[in-house]
This record gives sequence, structure tokens and C-alpha cells, in this order.
Amino acid sequence: MRNSENYIRRLKNREEAALEFIMDEFFPLVKGIVRQVLLPLGRRELVEECISDVFLAVWYNAEKFKGEGEEDFRKWLCAIAKYKAIDFYRRERKCVEIPASDQESMDMLPPQASAEEQMLFKENTKEMKELLNSFSDTDRSIFIMKFLWGMSAEEISRKLGLTKSAVDNRIYRSKKELLKGVPSF
Repeated sequence: MRNSENYIRRLKNREEAALEFIMDEFFPLVKGIVRQVLLPLGRRELVEECISDVFLAVWYNAEKFKGEGEEDFRKWLCAIAKYKAIDFYRRERKCVEIPASDQESMDMLPPQASAEEQMLFKENTKEMKELLNSFSDTDRSIFIMKFLWGMSAEEISRKLGLTKSAVDNRIYRSKKELLKGVPSF
């Protein structure tokens, strides 16, 4: 299983042993690329998740590899790792954090906001925090992925290992819960 033609051909034929070989052989290379891109985020679990996604992308897209031999394969793998890590980085940077303190919340308002606007903003922020914190961890994650990161239900289902209908149901229930908590005028 050592020669390049063998593992590339076997990978294209969807033989799991070829994927295992590639993971063993190229893990340090992929890890180095992914860590370099994601290092500023300081989240080890994100690096591990991205590395897994890189090897899954290789598995599902093996037939798209058109190169000749190990050097071309290494370049192809590096490109997948780089762009997958950049996607992870962008997705994480899009994540909007709910301010932890009232002062951080108030810093989000424009300087010319009236006292009434400041008070309403402060109350709405507090209510939103309470509502999101009332969700289960999974429901909160789904809500954030859907409405803050803009991910589709299919992407969320793949990421969390749920069915698409389970994700859709949780989104529906979460929205219903949020509407219950919003006062009607």
C-alpha cells in the first residue's frame, strides 16, 4: 500500500484502507496547515473538526483528483486543507457574540441614542440573552448556526449528526419559543 499510484487508485475506488493510509501519512501536513490558519481563534476543537472535514472532503471528492502521483496529490490535499480552514475561520469570525455585560451592550448603541433608546436596547438585550439561555445546548447551537452564521438546515444536520427534519423541527420550536417570550403590542 506504499506506492502512490496504489493508494490514489484505491481511494478513487472508495477503499477505506486507502483513506486510513492517507490519514496516517498526511495527518501532520494537514494539521500544520489547518493550525496555521485557525491559530488566531485559539480553539483546539475547531482545528480537530476542520482536520476531520478535510479528510472527509478528500474521501468524497477523490474522483475529482486529476493529478499524476504523490506530489500532485500532496498539492491537492494542501489546497483542500487550506481552503477548508479558511472557510472555518470565516464562519467563526461571522459568529456574533452576545455581549456579556451591560456596558458591552451599551457600547453597541450609536453615541446619539436617547435615554429611552438606551433603556429599550438594554431590556431587549437582557431578554434575548435569557431566551437563548433557556434553550438546550443543541437548540442554541442550531439557532446560532441558522440565524447568525446563515447555515442551511442541511449543513447544520451534517455538522451535528441530526436529520434535516430534526433540525427543521428544532428551528420551528425555537422560533415558537422566542415568539412566546416576545411581548405583543
